[in-house]
Amino acid sequence: MIERKILLMSEANYFDRELSWLEFNQRVLNEAFDECVPLLERVKFLAITGSNLDEFFRVRIGALTHLVDSDATGSAPSGMTPYEQLAAVRVRVGQMIQDQYAFYTSELSPLLELEGIRRLTEDALNATQKLMLKQVFQDEILSVLTPMSVGDGDRFPLLANQILNICVRVASKDLENGNSDRSRYAVIPFGRTLSRFYSLPAESGFAYMHLEDIVSMFVHDFFPGEEIEEVHTFRLTRTAEVEVQELTPQGLAVNMADVIAARTEADCLRLEIEASASREMVEFLKSETGVSDAQVYEIEGPIDLGAFMELAGRRGFDQLKYDAWPPVGSPDVPAEELMFDTISEKDVLLFHPYESFEPVVRFIEEAAEDPDVIAIKQTLYRISRKSPIVKALKRAVENGKHVTVQ
Repeated sequence: MIERKILLMSEANYFDRELSWLEFNQRVLNEAFDECVPLLERVKFLAITGSNLDEFFRVRIGALTHLVDSDATGSAPSGMTPYEQLAAVRVRVGQMIQDQYAFYTSELSPLLELEGIRRLTEDALNATQKLMLKQVFQDEILSVLTPMSVGDGDRFPLLANQILNICVRVASKDLENGNSDRSRYAVIPFGRTLSRFYSLPAESGFAYMHLEDIVSMFVHDFFPGEEIEEVHTFRLTRTAEVEVQELTPQGLAVNMADVIAARTEADCLRLEIEASASREMVEFLKSETGVSDAQVYEIEGPIDLGAFMELAGRRGFDQLKYDAWPPVGSPDVPAEELMFDTISEKDVLLFHPYESFEPVVRFIEEAAEDPDVIAIKQTLYRISRKSPIVKALKRAVENGKHVTVQ
């Protein structure tokens, strides 16, 4: 007789999944702290932790918030209820954010400046730089941005998820006595088309200015003749936790369209705002966005660390980066043969990132054009902004093929 042992799940045997993921992100952050890592690679690791944390809020904190709001009481394998998980996660996230910005302010920024990579603010600009910035603002920025009045009965705009915005507090004049005894607010969303970093002429190295600093510098151009009381950057994070029911009368495609629309209107999970903002402005944005005190993060530095991937990846300063290690072509994939012919003869195993990803791209591109291919179904994760695979999938749709991607 075979003895069967049943192992019961014990909370003592399991780490909490959400807290464990945050420790993974801490290990990435530790790479940024490592003085043996080249400087711009340290910037990159910091940016990765910022981007990772953004996704963690959208997905995992979004899911936990949904469970808490639904009064779910079941425990995770770690033994923690959704409420306990959310409370623990917020404490750990708060500490991680403090560590990120303490490192950025006290160590990373000074080291970058020593290497000639300098972030300039308005009071550090010379006459030539101010003249150039004025031109850039007039030609590239002013026409793209649109202030929106908020408060006093105005419906708060549906701001895009995790996009930088400027909140402006403007003094409202009392028409009867001429006193500015009341303030009004406006919001300027940045959108996704403008660069976060603008280079400036400098005698040596690389000098740059943040987009939010440029807008703040010329904010009076949006409000001519008015008194600006304060200007601060903020960002909202909305939940990406959605339910997709594939087997509906409408079908998956229609259901996904509803899901995408719902994401733009999802509840706010996080309000990030500059720590220098007044209590009045913070309370105003809290009331307008519906966030709680626990969902407000007052940031001691530039909001959206993930954007610094652009700075880490700029050309030049090769001595501050790892040596390039370009991938090699796979010996199992002849460049002169069609991918379908190659894989019909034998299985192909590619080793990334050591071998080139080009065969995968070529496979999708050929499938998009092949008349014998009737459907393409695949999962994509973190595609690039100019992904050749996405272009090929669009071409497949244009060629009448059924394409499903998640």
